Amino acid sequence: MRHERGNCALAFAAAVGLLLAATSSAVAWGLSDEDYHYLRRMHSLERYDAPVLDLSPKERSRLHALINDPQSDAAARDKNVKDALALFLEHQLWEKAHPGELWDAPKK
Repeated sequence: MRHERGNCALAFAAAVGLLLAATSSAVAWGLSDEDYHYLRRMHSLERYDAPVLDLSPKERSRLHALINDPQSDAAARDKNVKDALALFLEHQLWEKAHPGELWDAPKK
């Protein structure tokens, strides 16, 4: 009986560890509530506004990194985020104007 409890506790600890690893890695590619607060305050953008709404996971990760860059001062961070948002919007508009194509696809 004691051996079964030890296995159950070990399995439970492993499950908790996997859950924590999965949730922490999921946050890494998304935008946090603080990121959305920053976008609202500094760039007047909500979660449902373009280009924020249609960002890919890679773009969300890049935007999160720019917003939380400890090396940049506030002015540089704001400019970097603004430039990235403009680029993401440009890509989204191009993709809507060219359905089925990708903006970064090699020329044929």
